[in-house]
This record gives sequence, structure tokens and C-alpha cells, in this order.
Amino acid sequence: MNLQDRVYKNERKLALVACLLITFGMGSIHAFSTLIEGIELQTNLGRMSSSLIYSTALINGTLAVFVGHILYQKFSAIKLIALMAILPVIGLFFSNSESWIGWIIGYGIFFGFSSGIGYGLSLHIASLVTEKSRLGFALGLITASYAFGAVIFSVVFPVLFNYFGFENGYMIGVGTISIIVMIALFLLVVSKVQLEIIVDTSIQKHSRNPKILKLWVGYFLGVFAGLMIIAHAVPLIISLGGSVAVSITAISLMSLGSGVAGLCAGWLVDQFGCKRPLLAILIINAIAIFSLSVMISISLIFILLVLIASLYGAIIAIYPTLVNHLVGPDLSAKVYGRVFTAWGAAGLLAPSLAGWLYEQNNNYDAAILLTLAMSITSLIVIWRIKYSIER
Repeated sequence: MNLQDRVYKNERKLALVACLLITFGMGSIHAFSTLIEGIELQTNLGRMSSSLIYSTALINGTLAVFVGHILYQKFSAIKLIALMAILPVIGLFFSNSESWIGWIIGYGIFFGFSSGIGYGLSLHIASLVTEKSRLGFALGLITASYAFGAVIFSVVFPVLFNYFGFENGYMIGVGTISIIVMIALFLLVVSKVQLEIIVDTSIQKHSRNPKILKLWVGYFLGVFAGLMIIAHAVPLIISLGGSVAVSITAISLMSLGSGVAGLCAGWLVDQFGCKRPLLAILIINAIAIFSLSVMISISLIFILLVLIASLYGAIIAIYPTLVNHLVGPDLSAKVYGRVFTAWGAAGLLAPSLAGWLYEQNNNYDAAILLTLAMSITSLIVIWRIKYSIER
């Protein structure tokens, strides 16, 4: 390796570190559960109203990924990163009004859209600066960093609230996130990597390939169980006789397991392609869900919940690389933006549907059996996708 190659390799690594910092900071949006009680005290509203703030953030995050390919072509990465550092801070002016609509705008719209831009743009940059042979691990690393951001800030926010109060603590937390993103911006500028990509219009028709529908359906069905389990872990464990302490520990391990599984899945993708690891994960997922439906031991249920959440992390880590392999790097941002709406749809439907089924039956049996059927169907859909690692 000559000097020029080593310099370029170091530049690409620096750009990848910048992406990891961005997703780490933007992943903090999924530490929303630590904000719920403070928001309820501020606004004098109930749990459903406060939960809608997070739902709004999910919708706007999904929207940002969906339109990402347009933003990446119209604006430089530097401008977009600066925007995602500023939007949450602007959102503070609305959330500080201590009203529900203020939180909807400040957190749900501004922070949610910023988080989506950060996640989508980081995947896009990583795919441009990473060698094809290591693409799976790089994108898995990006997804894992996003999950780790949620884990760390779930610890950081309560500490800040304890020492500085809810309003000041949240302001410090958001300021810290913006600083992390600005550091990433500095690293990207220093790296001097070229991020422009010219899309060949002759291959635009491939973005309408029927595979996209299969990818969407497979993604929606595949992540449904994980999103339901993550959203209902506490009441599910308690309904089966577990304690609050056990459920809180489960949530922490589920988030951590999701991030670690994303790293492992990325490495497997580089070794075996996307389809075989994804099929293996969906098979294990189906077995774990079935086991959850018949187990009565809290200890085993605890393990199964962590396993299902971890497999969810592996699925979302594999999908960006799978899309890249199927449609090529030129169209991956556009197509992944479309496919990612499946995650947004599942994120909105899974928690509410599970809650409705629980109210109808006074248990989670029906919800678990529904996710089992979905996981098996996802397995069939992915199995029928024609795939070659050479693509």
C-alpha cells in the first residue's frame, strides 16, 4: 500500500467515525421513555397524549429517511449535518413552552426529522466510503451506534434530571447531542472525502423492481415482533408475574443486545451475503416467539425477550446492505428510503395493536401468536427473493 492509499484509507475511517458519532447522538431520540413522566408533569396530560409525541418523532424520522435521497443530491453533507445539529436546539424553544403542542413540534417534528436525517445520511456516507467487502460490517456498525445512543442516553437523561431538574436537564442533554454532531461535522470536514454521487438515469427503472415490495413486506413483518416486545416488555413481564426491577433490567439488556447483534450481523453479511444470515435470524426469531408463547418461567421469558430484541437489531442492521446488494450503490439511498417506511409502519402499529389485543383478552397470548405468524411469513417472503452476493 503506497502513501496515497494509506492517506485515503485514513480519510475514509475518519468519515466513518463521524457517521458513528452522528448516529450515536441521534439514537438518543429512542430514550424517550425517560422523558415521559417529566412531560406528563409539565403538561398535565396522560400517557396516551405523551406517547403521541414519540409516535410523531417516529413518523418524522421515517419521513426524513424516505426523502433522504433527494436531500443528499440537493444539499451537501456538511449542510445537512449542521442542520441536524441545529434542529433539536430550535426545538427547545417549543418544548420549553411546557405545552403538549410544544413537545409535538420541538421533539416530535424537529428532533424526529433530525434523527431520521442523521440515520439515513450516515448509512449513505458509510456506503460511499467503505469497501464492498466490508460494507455489511460498516452499516451494521452504524445501526449499532444508533442503538447504543439510545442505551447511553437512557442512563444520561435521568442523571441530568436528578441533578438539574427536568427542563434544565433536558436542555443540557440536547446541547450535548448537538455538540457531538458538531464534532462529527468537524471530523467530516477534516477527512476531505468526496461524497458526491451521480445517479445514472438509465438505471432508475430498477427502483421500481417488484423486489422492493417483497423487501418492504419482509421488513415490516420481520421487525414487528421486536418492536412489539420492546414497547411492551415491562407490562408483559409484569403480567406474567415478574417484578418491575426485572422488567427494567430486561429493557436495558434488550437495547444493548440489539446493538451487539447488529455488529455481529454486519460481520456475517460480509462473510456469507445477506440472505442466509437473514433467513437464519428469522428462523431463530420464530422459534423464540413460539417458545415465548408456551414458557411460564420468568427467567426463561427474560432470556427470550432479550433474544427477540437482539434479533430485531440484527434484522435492521442487515437491511441497508441487502438493499445495496440488490439495487446497487447508486439507488440504495432512494430504495432504502422507501423500504424503511416499513419500519415506521410497524413502529406505529405494533405497540398499539398489541395493546388492543391485550385489552380484548386480558393477556398477550394473541399478540404473541400474531407476531409468530408474521415472522414465519417474513421468512417465506425473504426466502423467495432472488439474491446474489456478487450483485
